[in-house]
Amino acid sequence: MANVKEQIHALLEPLVPERRFNGAVLVSQRGSILYSEAWGQANMELAVDNTTKTKFRIGSITKTFTGVSILQLVEKGMLRLEDPVSRFFPQQTGSNSITIQHLLTHTSGIPNYTDDPSMFDWAANPSTPEILIGRFAHKELEAAPGEQYKYSNSGYVLLGAILEQITGQSYADYLQEHIFLPLGMNQTQMDQPSQILLNRAAGYHSDEEGQLTNAPTFDPSNAYAAGAIISTIGDLHLWDQVLYTEQLLTKPSLDLMFTPFKGERDFQYGYGWIIQDTPFGKLVCHSGGIPGFSSVLLRFIEQQTSVIVLSNILQDVSTLGKQLAELAMQPANTIG
Repeated sequence: MANVKEQIHALLEPLVPERRFNGAVLVSQRGSILYSEAWGQANMELAVDNTTKTKFRIGSITKTFTGVSILQLVEKGMLRLEDPVSRFFPQQTGSNSITIQHLLTHTSGIPNYTDDPSMFDWAANPSTPEILIGRFAHKELEAAPGEQYKYSNSGYVLLGAILEQITGQSYADYLQEHIFLPLGMNQTQMDQPSQILLNRAAGYHSDEEGQLTNAPTFDPSNAYAAGAIISTIGDLHLWDQVLYTEQLLTKPSLDLMFTPFKGERDFQYGYGWIIQDTPFGKLVCHSGGIPGFSSVLLRFIEQQTSVIVLSNILQDVSTLGKQLAELAMQPANTIG
């Protein structure tokens, strides 16, 4: 009988010397952690190793927290999925026709502000949500609301700003009070570069020949509710596990969140989650990419198997995550 820990170790070990993986991995099944290890270095200039407590920017996995937060407001009667964006931001082009549901599902037609080719001219400096919204609010829609799926960070910026209008709290404070503190996610927060943060990883880019450079400066306030959270594999395991319960949302809301709305050929999108059918059953997941960092959270619902991969090199970790999941779910494997 195969040992899943040994197989995972054997898969990861040869990747590290060539910097094809550099980060931390956690694999769990039915609530039990099968594997939790870190590889490579958190800071290559100071020769500081990654550990399971290293904090990585998780990029668009942040959207899963935004989706849950918005549905919490819906459950409290403070917001409706059918509400038009004009209720909150009438200056947004098409706001009378764009709903909260359209923002959640990337079907608003609003252009993606991070597609701006001059982004790195401004993204090194901090931005407020109002500044970010100003970068896209007056642009022509790329499609009629609800007509087609097109991934847009702009919609999640609006969702964060709408949450702030409704609650009177900052997005960061809302997450802290309603998600991070209740779950004991003590190593997770909205990233603030000015803060001295224990165990924060530095981020790197790799060229086609595998040569590394320091990632360009990117202030995470420019990702806001679309991608500004920093976390650890352990805290994201807590996040994964609570979504099997009704601690944060009722079952009808959870089911709705994980129901495909619209998407592309290879996947569909729900409310903050990518949804796929696989040989192992339903997969709900999200990846993240932000200068210097890559991440993926895979949740195979029927198997109750999850994989978390966080890297401080901008590289493909989604393929690696699925390879790890296949190892964990092979019938011949045992835990030990």
